[in-house]
Amino acid sequence: MTIAQGFNRPFHTPRPEEYGEIPPGITRKAAAHLSLPPGPSPAMSDYLTATFLINTPNFLLRLRQRYGDHSSFFLARRLFLGLFSPEATYQVTVAQQSNFVKGVGFLRMRKVLGEGLLTNEEPIHLHHRRLMQPPFHHGNLDKYVALMTQITDDHLARWQGEREINLNPEMMALTLNIVSQCLFGIDGEKYTHPIAEAMEVAIDRIERTMLPGLDRFDSSRIAYFQRFEKSADELAEIAEEIIKKRLAKTSSASDDDLLGVLLSLRGQISMDHIRDEALTLILSGHETTANVLSWAFAHLSNNPDAYDALAKEAEELHSLFTDRAPTYDELEQHARYTTAVLWEALRLAPPVWVAPRIALKDCEIAGVHVPAGAHVLVSQYVTQRDPKYFPEPDRFIPERWLDPEFEKSLPKGAYFPFGAGTRKCLGEYFAIAESRIILLKVAKQWKLRVPMPKAQPRATYRPHGKMRAQLFNYSYEV
Repeated sequence: MTIAQGFNRPFHTPRPEEYGEIPPGITRKAAAHLSLPPGPSPAMSDYLTATFLINTPNFLLRLRQRYGDHSSFFLARRLFLGLFSPEATYQVTVAQQSNFVKGVGFLRMRKVLGEGLLTNEEPIHLHHRRLMQPPFHHGNLDKYVALMTQITDDHLARWQGEREINLNPEMMALTLNIVSQCLFGIDGEKYTHPIAEAMEVAIDRIERTMLPGLDRFDSSRIAYFQRFEKSADELAEIAEEIIKKRLAKTSSASDDDLLGVLLSLRGQISMDHIRDEALTLILSGHETTANVLSWAFAHLSNNPDAYDALAKEAEELHSLFTDRAPTYDELEQHARYTTAVLWEALRLAPPVWVAPRIALKDCEIAGVHVPAGAHVLVSQYVTQRDPKYFPEPDRFIPERWLDPEFEKSLPKGAYFPFGAGTRKCLGEYFAIAESRIILLKVAKQWKLRVPMPKAQPRATYRPHGKMRAQLFNYSYEV
């Protein structure tokens, strides 16, 4: 185990013993006697593994289109079940969540994030979740909204005089600074570039090495895997530096933000766990929000009527930002079209787009027998494109969310961009608040012209390559 500056690094820290045993995966031979839902021939396992890795979202979408809501297939010669109906999603993530543990992608993510909320298991998960809830209580949101507004204004002021920006890095820098100041009590600007560079490698390796058996190369001298470890250590070092800076701050630092709360609990949780939760917030608290905002502006740019509707609402709500920041409830009540844009962007480009699980025991999910050890995939990307619930599922139509009856009509499990059950994102309302503010603030001042990027589906659903966005003052006719 590598020891650095008093911390155990996540990359080589073993899975905690208190998590319990994970059943072994089910081979093709062992599955021969099982009653499985339809799917590709087990003999195609090696070919399927390659196509799965090339474009996983498309693979899963085509799987549902060809075989229906529930299917079986083999990757790396192990049994996988695709369970894409809302009922199955709800059963796996809520009603029977104790029958499952987070799956292969999250096992790889632990190499980077350690035992943070995104990756940890019971009994650690629920204990940590309860400890971390106070900073996200509704009563703290107005304080965050005020700070988010100021940070956003300061960031957008830098765009004055610019004709073009690289949109995704801009969103990354903005959301990282919001997370750093709101939750960690520090200015995160100096960490923007090193986090982006290390995260690019880490997220790529998490996704491309998630299949069973590839973990045996983690300690090899293969450069690809050595770079994975290096990027994980670089991110850990940043989180550790943030913690040490916070510990060195005077009493002027707020003790009720997330890092303050965690540091006050050092007798209950280890410094390693505090570091891991900070790492998790760096990823889930800024990278995911930046990505969905980048997708939202790309869709808006390609749907001028939607952009105009958002800009109109931003103008109408400008008074909410005059001489003060709005409250969370004011944004909730008045920013209806802004919220519809966000919901639709989260539907088409959910930052967490697949939720792998491993069955801990035999169970039945939506009429499908799931044997212990089976890998189960539920997918926001697939289920949220079901035409039974989302007409014209591939089109960006924010207006669908303006009908109050529409969301009520969706069955449980049909729309779950923030996850579900006890695994639902703890910072959901924090992310919603900052997304509304950024959408409104940008649309009030600027019209962005940005081509729709290709997707880079890794551990998060990211836009691929540079997003060169041309900037126009919104009153300027183009």
